[in-house]
Amino acid sequence: METATDLQRLQGMMVFLGATANGLEEVLGRGAGSVTYRAGRQTGLRQKIKRQETGDLLKALELVWDEMCLIGMRWAFEPYKREGEQQLIREKDGKLELQLVFRNCLVRSALLRYGHPQRLSLCLMNHGLFCGLLERVYGKRANLEIIHAGENACLKLLTVDG
Repeated sequence: METATDLQRLQGMMVFLGATANGLEEVLGRGAGSVTYRAGRQTGLRQKIKRQETGDLLKALELVWDEMCLIGMRWAFEPYKREGEQQLIREKDGKLELQLVFRNCLVRSALLRYGHPQRLSLCLMNHGLFCGLLERVYGKRANLEIIHAGENACLKLLTVDG
């Protein structure tokens, strides 16, 4: 059970990460996002997964959630389609596309508290970790692009090699 002290430590660590990301971006400039995305992706790719690969993208996302929970990462997401759209998953230029809504993001909360903008290196580190885990489960290269970054949730476009 988490105590108030545990949550205070966690919030303090997240504010520290926000400050670190800010410093990294000042030193590395535009390269900071590439560095953190790659670090996150490599971490995801090295993760020993408990489940087998699957060829079903929606099933793979369920398995990614399970794997994230096993490593203590509760970054809730769900497939999304606008009203009137026929399918969750679209094929475009030989790749599969799926929109995802991400909620309860610790990074987003920390960035808002620190006053640091979203869409930069810490967000990209999370994206890399997510894509690395998905690649381990699904077996194909993945990319996550921010469509909208908000205070309560972010909308992202997941693109996976077909």
